[in-house]
Amino acid sequence: MSDAKQRYSSYEEVPYYRKQWFFWLMWFVFPPVAIGILIFGDVYYKRKGQVKNFGIWEKIVAGIFAAFWFIRLIGWIVG
Repeated sequence: MSDAKQRYSSYEEVPYYRKQWFFWLMWFVFPPVAIGILIFGDVYYKRKGQVKNFGIWEKIVAGIFAAFWFIRLIGWIVG
């Protein structure tokens, strides 16, 4: 979690589409949106009163799940 990339001093400043709750909602409702959020920016959450963003490991795990999702989607389309 890079503090250098942190742009928000409070969690209320973070746009809703960059908040952790929105990311997870999209992950379960429409995964391509969640994947786009990770590709084009950071996801922020509040921890011990500080605003943190997803680190590299969270992005790697989400990428693995995204690959799995895409493989299943292609399998479903192809039959």
